[in-house]
Amino acid sequence: MKTLRWGIIGAANIAKQQVIPAIIQTPNNEVTAIASSSGKAESLAQQFHIPNTFQSYEALLESSDVDAVYIALPNAYHKQWALAAIQANKHVLCEKPIVLTTKDLIELQQAAKKHHVLLMEAFMYRFHPQIGKAKQLITEGTIGEILTIRARFHFTMENWDDDIRLDPNLGGGVLNDIGCYPVNVLNYLIEETPNNIQALQGRAKKGIDTHIAVQLSYPSGILAQFDASFYGPMTQTIDIIGTTGTMQLPFAFRVDQNNYDGIIHYHSNNETHTVKETGNAYIEQIKAFHQAIENKESPTYTHAQMLQQTETLERIAKAL
Repeated sequence: MKTLRWGIIGAANIAKQQVIPAIIQTPNNEVTAIASSSGKAESLAQQFHIPNTFQSYEALLESSDVDAVYIALPNAYHKQWALAAIQANKHVLCEKPIVLTTKDLIELQQAAKKHHVLLMEAFMYRFHPQIGKAKQLITEGTIGEILTIRARFHFTMENWDDDIRLDPNLGGGVLNDIGCYPVNVLNYLIEETPNNIQALQGRAKKGIDTHIAVQLSYPSGILAQFDASFYGPMTQTIDIIGTTGTMQLPFAFRVDQNNYDGIIHYHSNNETHTVKETGNAYIEQIKAFHQAIENKESPTYTHAQMLQQTETLERIAKAL
């Protein structure tokens, strides 16, 4: 397999703490360049032995030493720099949400097709074996037909003064930051487009959503709920009720916070079972991205699924 050379656009914590280490630890992948407007590029380059540091994103995209870019910028800048990267014939892995409107996503996808490059949104949890195993158990009828799913993602915001996730001009808000994970997993598990969405805001700050609850109904009759906030202790659960059993995932999205162990509890036929699946979701994401490029195929998180995700988020934002 040919080595994939990565350029990092942005020096957000997610890049420093998770994605750059994951690229370095993945065979046949290396980080060859980094650019940041925050002035942090040089320190990260020293920390991770990245050979090329650029003062502008444009300069990084012009580099012949970069095959693919990872974009870790505020949400409002994703579309601009993903499009620039595509036009520079670079493959793109972009932090979620990849864009804020369906129109923008269609434009990016069409550009990626034209330039023959891979475009993917970085929902890393989808690549941990835990979620695939849960989907397999559901498909096999382990808990019968799905009746209701409830998902939760909360954490306590520490910096209320200048965190970019609280800036509406940068695409902030709890829906875009962590609420998008429950939306994504509902789309993945149910495989339907919701026909009705009701959304409520609890607390709000600086004119932006910080505490939300959403109810969704689907053509098959499945009902779903999710809530997300910046106020509560870390909570990242999925609870599923089927016609013959139940299932719980207590570490649904950030398995790295449980020593990379995903846990699935399910109750069926009067018996309770626990399945453990171990893996680094960030490394598995890089592997899947590279494999899709190498084999010239769509990643398991497809363009159609990305489009459904963006459409659903738009509808929820409108309901809020």
